[in-house]
Amino acid sequence: MKRMSPWMLAMPAVVFAFATGCSSPAGGSGSLPASTGTSTGTENITLDSCGRSVEFDKAPSSVLAVGSEAPSLLMAAGAGDKLTHYAGSLNVPFDEQTRAIVENAERITEDSHDVSYEMILNSGADVVIGTDIAAGVDLNSLAERLESAGVKMLTVSGYCAGFEDRSTGGLSGFEQIYKDVESYGQLFGTEEMAKESVDQMRDRVAAAARGIKGQDGQRGLPLYVPTSGSLGSYGHESLIDEQLDLLGMQNVFSDVPKRYFEPSNEELVSSAADKLFAMYLPTGSSGLETDQQVLDEVRQRAELKGLPALQDKDAIVPLNYYYSSPGPLAVDGVEIMAKQLAQR
Repeated sequence: MKRMSPWMLAMPAVVFAFATGCSSPAGGSGSLPASTGTSTGTENITLDSCGRSVEFDKAPSSVLAVGSEAPSLLMAAGAGDKLTHYAGSLNVPFDEQTRAIVENAERITEDSHDVSYEMILNSGADVVIGTDIAAGVDLNSLAERLESAGVKMLTVSGYCAGFEDRSTGGLSGFEQIYKDVESYGQLFGTEEMAKESVDQMRDRVAAAARGIKGQDGQRGLPLYVPTSGSLGSYGHESLIDEQLDLLGMQNVFSDVPKRYFEPSNEELVSSAADKLFAMYLPTGSSGLETDQQVLDEVRQRAELKGLPALQDKDAIVPLNYYYSSPGPLAVDGVEIMAKQLAQR
C-alpha cells in the first residue's frame, strides 16, 4: 500500500469510497467582512476548478465544505450563510464569525479523510467545496459522477499545485486564495463583499511584509514535525515558500519543484538554515498540539543534529500548520510569522 505523504494527512482531503459502490482563535490583525445573508446569486456562471470548467445555471442554496479552507473562503466571499454541511475538524483557528457558521452547520464527519461519495449525496448539498481527493483518483471522472447525481464539485485552488494533471493557471499561492474568494462571490452574487475581503487581505499581507526588518538574505527551513515518522519539508509549490519570500527570507528548498517532500538527513543538515520553522497540526497527524510541544520535539530529533540553527533558541519558530494552508488563515500566518521574527 502506498504511504500517504504527511501533507495529504495534514491538509484535510476528501477520500471517496469507490469500492462501496459509489486548529485557539486566529490572531490576525484584521477581520473579514461578515456575511450578510442577502446574496441573490447570478445565473449561468462558469468557474475554473484546477483547469476544469464547472457550470452553474443558478447559485447553489447549500454547500458542503470539506476541510478547513472552504469555510473561511466562503465567509470572506460573503457567502458563509450558504454553508450548511461541514466535514472536518473544529480544532482549526477559525475567526469568531467563521467558527459560528461551522458550528451551526450539520457535521457529517469529524475527519475529512472519511468523507465518502454516499455522504456527499446524503447531505443534500448542491455543491461540495473543499480540499481535493488523494492522488491516484481521477478528478474529472469523480466530478462527472457527482454531477450526474446533481452535485457540483469545486476544489480549493491551493490544492491544484504539485500535481501534473491539475492546473493552477500560473497563479501564486495568495493569488489562488484571492481567486477563490472572488469566484465564490461571483457564484453567490456577493461580488462587492468578496472584493472588499480581497482588498483587505492584500493590504494586510503587504503591511506584514513592510513591517519585517533584518531578515533579508536569511535562509528558512520549513519543517512538518510529527511525533513519529520522517520529517517533511516544503518546496517551491508550497504556500509557506511564498510566505517566507514575502517576509524577505529564502526557503532553503525553494528550488525543489514540489509542494511537500521528505528530505534526507544530509539535506536537512547541509541546508545551513538561519531559521527553522517547526510546523505542526493540532490534534492531527503530527500528534502535537502546542508551540512548546513542537519546539521540544524538534530539539530532540536526531536527524537535525549538526544543524547550527538548532543550537539557537531564537532560530526555531513554531507555526500552527493551518496558518500555511491555502485560505484566509494564511494571511494571519504571514502576520504571525512577521511578529515572531521581529521578536528574534
